[in-house]
Amino acid sequence: MKLLAVPIVGLVLALVAFPVVFATGDNPGIGCAAGGDVAPILATIRTLESGGDYTARAAGSSASGAYQFIDSTWANYGGYAQAWQAPPAVQDAKAAENVRRVLDDHDGDVSAVPVVWYIGHLPGPTSPTWDQVPVPSAGNVLTPRQYQQRWLAEYDRQLTGGDGTASGGSCIPGEAIIPFADGYAIPGPADLFATAPVDEPHHTYPAWDWMLPTGTPIYAIRGGRVVNVQYWPYNWWDHGCGQNGAGCQTCGIGVTIEDDEGTRWAYCHGNAAHVAAGTTIAAGTQILTSGNTGRSSGPHLHLQIRTDDGLLRCPQALLRSLRDDGVGTPTSQLAASGCWY
Repeated sequence: MKLLAVPIVGLVLALVAFPVVFATGDNPGIGCAAGGDVAPILATIRTLESGGDYTARAAGSSASGAYQFIDSTWANYGGYAQAWQAPPAVQDAKAAENVRRVLDDHDGDVSAVPVVWYIGHLPGPTSPTWDQVPVPSAGNVLTPRQYQQRWLAEYDRQLTGGDGTASGGSCIPGEAIIPFADGYAIPGPADLFATAPVDEPHHTYPAWDWMLPTGTPIYAIRGGRVVNVQYWPYNWWDHGCGQNGAGCQTCGIGVTIEDDEGTRWAYCHGNAAHVAAGTTIAAGTQILTSGNTGRSSGPHLHLQIRTDDGLLRCPQALLRSLRDDGVGTPTSQLAASGCWY
């Protein structure tokens, strides 16, 4: 880290245990973190670790790049041997994944990020660890408490753009639409959904694909708990997944919601996520911005419904009912076959 006299090897070593949230190269698309936008968090880490220098290389350590990842943590991410060799978007993606993991593990508490980033865990409130300098032999001079205070001061500066003016960052808060009286909502803008091909079959199994321009708001058809937010910002084909599937994910950037009946609603191929895992949302909440990530041949929404009996259900009848009649269809009444070719 550049805020100290020498780079903090211990800080970077603490990152080994964390796995990824991603940002796209064209649009940061990192999504919204419960308790804070990920973009200023990343900017804070970059500022304190390297002064924002994506080509930075630490003396006496393998730590490199804007976030000062050591080689064992970097682990050839994106096919690059060291972090400093990777483009900014790839470095941002790796760091964003780690940040999201910390936020998810600590109920969206942004103040946990600097401590976990520094020493690898969040000590208990009365732990003496808060006031002990970790691994002084590596050049560390701040206690976790001191580092947290300095980090949060920079974070506040990032949030206000450095001049007291609120900064929107790259995370667009999810807007909402009004659901129908029965608690269902349409999955996209009304003008587009009015002509949506709701009866079209899926190509392999019970699901539905809706071709949409990138950047179209996607809304939750049913409310519930967000059980998963997946971040893989690449396109399957552009990323060479046909030849090498290592690390490839079919959904891309996606959101899965479980409603109060145990039905899971999966929305895939977005460009950005607008909700955080572990939160509870209402029907009509914007959960994604559409895109072309994952195993996708063009910008579209992939919708998949799985009821609590483990069956995938055909969304087509439900979508027609929503479009034509403004009412939902209980998922248990949806067919489990006959909607693909």
